[in-house]
Formats: sequence, structure tokens, C-alpha cells
Amino acid sequence: MKTWMKVVLGVFAGIAALVSLIFWLTGDITKTGDDFFAAVQNDDMDTAYALLSDDFQVGTSKAELKSYLAANALDNIKETSWSSRFITGGTGRLEGTVTTAGGSKIPLQLRLIDSEAGWRINAIEKESAGLKEASSSGALPSPDKQKQLFKDTVTVFAQSLSEKSMKKLWDTGTADYQRTVSLENLDKGFGKFFKYAEGYLELSQQEPIIDGSEINEETRVLAIRGHYPVEPFPIYFRQLFFYEGVDWKFDGIALKVGLPPE
Repeated sequence: MKTWMKVVLGVFAGIAALVSLIFWLTGDITKTGDDFFAAVQNDDMDTAYALLSDDFQVGTSKAELKSYLAANALDNIKETSWSSRFITGGTGRLEGTVTTAGGSKIPLQLRLIDSEAGWRINAIEKESAGLKEASSSGALPSPDKQKQLFKDTVTVFAQSLSEKSMKKLWDTGTADYQRTVSLENLDKGFGKFFKYAEGYLELSQQEPIIDGSEINEETRVLAIRGHYPVEPFPIYFRQLFFYEGVDWKFDGIALKVGLPPE
């Protein structure tokens, strides 16, 4: 055999070995994804729910999970195909398509975390159908979704001020936010705004202007910047969200009167 042929065959053998290694290393996360949809297909929601992370379960009940799967045609999946598998540290990601019993293929991404019980699903991300604006900053939610997230957060923020406790806002946060930011500290941080609750309740009924948004490629945190053009000084908000479970959840807030927060 000629030398160049030996080299080529050696390269192909090396690639085949590398692919086999990747499939072996990522076998556990693909099994979790496959087992989840198999359980859903068999209407075994107890088993499916047990394959979710603790954080996912904190923010999503079993009934809410079942409702989400049905609403997104993910409750009758006959086949899964993962074209991209990735593990770094204690997190993993699966990207691919799932095929419904009717033959439709749905693009899907699962984010997973490693736990004492094994790999567990931390988020299910299904790309929405319809017209979209191109974005270089990642999988941004639609402009309408961003505005709704922004408005909902301001509404809950204003309601918390009126109750002189930030618990309602704190309750909407991600599991990680609730672990790292205590309700006591949140009350201390926004206590000076309690006396302006009525004004913020009125503000929450108005339409905000969204100034921009971006997703941090490393942390996957979504930041939305917007303001209310009220007189004499506009009120600016910077809100943070993280995709947890089946939707974006509150992960932080900053505001300034007259000037946008940094």
C-alpha cells in the first residue's frame, strides 16, 4: 500500500475513533433526552417529571409541564434525533429534531445539568414558528415577547412596592436568583421606593419603549433595556432573565430616574 493511502486511512480511522469517543461521552445526556420523550409518549408524567432538574421542578409543576408539551405538539413524539451534543463541566446541551406521530419534525434544544441522580433536563427550548428578525446576539425572544416580559416585571415590581415587600417579585425569580439574593436584601435595596408605589402602579399601566436587548453568550442571561417617557424625568429599567424550564424567568432588575442604568 502506498504511503499516502496509509496516511489517508490513518486520518479516517482517527476521525472515526474521535466520533465514537464523542458519542460515548455524550451517551448519558442523549439517554436522558430520549427517556424523557419516551415517558411522555407513554403518558408516564411521573417518570418524565423525575428527569427534570430541581430548578426546573421549582418553577414548573407537573400539570404545567404537561400543558406546555401539549401546546407545543411535544406530547406525542415517536422519534428523537440529536445532531449536536455538547458537554462542558456540569452542563450539557442537545440540539436536534423530534418527530411527531404525524410525521412533523420540530427543531428542539435541551439544556441539562449533572446531578447526584444523573443528568437532568434544566430547560426545553422550542424555536417559535413564524417570521423572525435576524440577530447576531443569540436566540433572542421576539420583540413582542421581550416587551411582555418587560411589562410583566414592572407590574409585579409595582405590586411589590404597594405591598411594602418585594416577595411577589422575588417569587418570580429563577431558582439561582432566589438562592443568591435574599428577600431581606431585596427589601432593603428597594425599600426607599415603597412610598412611590402609587406612581409605579400607574406607570405599569403605560406602554414602555424597549431600547435594546442582548443575550450573554457565556451565561445565557437575557438583558432587556427600556424606559417610560414620563415627565419630568423618564424612568429607565434594565431587566435580566434566564431561560429556565419552559420559559424566560426574572433574574435581576435595576432602575434609574432620568438616566439609563449602566
